[in-house]
Amino acid sequence: MVNILTNREKQIIKKKLNNHSLTQNESNILSKYIRPKLKQMKNLDVEILLNKLEYNQIAKSVEGKIKKIVLGNLTKVESIIVFGSAIQNNYKNYNDIDLLIITKKRIWKNAGEKYDYILKLTGLGKEIGLKLDVQMIDKKSFSYEYPRSPSLIYQLHDRKVIYGKIILQSRAKFSKLDLRMKLDWSDIDDKDSLGNDIYQSLRNVILVRLLLRKTVDNQILKTEVIKEIGEKIASKLKNNTASKLEKRLVLDYIKNLSENIDEEIVKAKWEKIEI
Repeated sequence: MVNILTNREKQIIKKKLNNHSLTQNESNILSKYIRPKLKQMKNLDVEILLNKLEYNQIAKSVEGKIKKIVLGNLTKVESIIVFGSAIQNNYKNYNDIDLLIITKKRIWKNAGEKYDYILKLTGLGKEIGLKLDVQMIDKKSFSYEYPRSPSLIYQLHDRKVIYGKIILQSRAKFSKLDLRMKLDWSDIDDKDSLGNDIYQSLRNVILVRLLLRKTVDNQILKTEVIKEIGEKIASKLKNNTASKLEKRLVLDYIKNLSENIDEEIVKAKWEKIEI
């Protein structure tokens, strides 16, 4: 069995719990190593971790089919990345398979041609029982956008490269404008909007709040959304079964929350925040 804490760290914890004085070195170990580990353990979803670790024969089959579809219909593919709930749950419980395809260079002349590629891939996936949500980007654009895109940072936090390779910058820097634009994209003011769109809007606003705290973690994001509106309402929104009143209340909440976060961004002394 793997020990998350070393024997030395366990001894320091025991000493602290028994109200014994710590040496300066022990205090340093407590603050620099033990507390960060315990904070990570607190936010750890054991079920999700076990799902990720468990071998799933289905994954190999699904990923093989995806590679066959993509490589058989696109040229100059740099990498194929699966992300989102399919990876978080090890292909056991997901609505669709989020797919990012990075090409060595642009193989489409315009947005319409790119959309045609995406339609073709999703259609071929549907024919063999795979519901694919496809995104495509060329390598140069990806290298520019990734460190500046809150959405990409979160999307690719839980990922699996099933073909090729991907090099991600270890640090991302967001300007105030980057974060405020993310809030603007979350602006929905129509109770007739789909519940899932409203859910995504709230999710985006909370995502920005977490980035301000320098936190990138999809499980924490999910937990924070539920904390704000409750699991029942969150489920109704995602399944498009929320009433107009429920949607109106959530929209009002999003508006107030977004305004507060925007004010925090404007008043911040930094011009760029590094994650």
